[in-house]
Amino acid sequence: MKKPQSRLTALVFFLLTAAFAAHSQDKGPFNFYINFAGAYQADNGSEDGPSPWSGSFRARDLRLEVKGRVNENLYYRFRHNLRSNQATGTLDGFSKGLNMMFAGYEFNEHFAIEAGKICQHWGGFDYDENPLYIYQYSDYIDHIDIFFTGIDFYWRPDSRHEFVFELSNPANDLLPVRFPVNALLNWNGNLLDGFVQTRCAIGGMTQSEGGFGKLLSGGIKFNWPTFQCYFDTMFEKDAVDRIGIATANFGPAALRPLGEILYNSNIVKAFWQFSPGWNLVAKGSWDTVRTDAGGKYRDGLMALCALEYYPEPSQDLRLFAAATLHRVIFNGTGLPDSFTTGRAELGLIYRIKVF
Repeated sequence: MKKPQSRLTALVFFLLTAAFAAHSQDKGPFNFYINFAGAYQADNGSEDGPSPWSGSFRARDLRLEVKGRVNENLYYRFRHNLRSNQATGTLDGFSKGLNMMFAGYEFNEHFAIEAGKICQHWGGFDYDENPLYIYQYSDYIDHIDIFFTGIDFYWRPDSRHEFVFELSNPANDLLPVRFPVNALLNWNGNLLDGFVQTRCAIGGMTQSEGGFGKLLSGGIKFNWPTFQCYFDTMFEKDAVDRIGIATANFGPAALRPLGEILYNSNIVKAFWQFSPGWNLVAKGSWDTVRTDAGGKYRDGLMALCALEYYPEPSQDLRLFAAATLHRVIFNGTGLPDSFTTGRAELGLIYRIKVF
């Protein structure tokens, strides 16, 4: 059996060889990207609790991405996270490090279909953003799995609206289910000549015999020439704790069952291009967790500010300085103490378009 490092080396070699061959033979539009983010980072803890301040150089993101078209109708996309767990998923058989591997077919400008390992189409702009550009997710989004095997059906009645109906696996590691499925309906809007955009979705999933999960999510974004902002909210109610926060807080050997779990995440984020080549980012989130056993027992608060500089206009390259504060508040006896942690980092983000 090959070691994970050997498999990754073979994967990189195969992608580079295939990309070069396709590029050389000019078999249609083709793009190959290396997504990288790294920084010198200092912090005094993590989601598990505070610790003494320490710092080091750290790689935050490293993903290989290939996307292109075979012809005007048939397209494909591949993205693999080299820093993620490379173990095989229990339902789909793919490595968990594989974000996306799907093919799509556009019948015309109104209808399309995609199948393979996809990114689930939940609502919200922070959820929909490339992880490369996210300095810190909210508690909820930081814990969810979103890449699963499935199929998407697209309907675009006009340039302002897109509807997606999706069927996919609900999770890699849920309790045994005879017919595991996640179904959702997504609406993406582009209104008032792009000034207002929307990302909304509703769906449900089988989780265990007789148990279901339900999710509602949405976001709205406003776009001015040098200032943009959005607000997202997400609700998930589960019979089985697929997110894992409640289980971790109460412990897997809790004397009383959790019952149904309700997660809520609220995010606001703003961008200000105050000068050519400069961008100021501010973001805040508020997460709550509620269980039948403990009521609303946890609040998670996060705030961050980042200053970005784009030294080369032709490249998706940014140098940044960022600071993040995270506060977890527990309400109830027998739970961990509330705590606050911080992080400061200085680094770069580069989405390298090889060709």
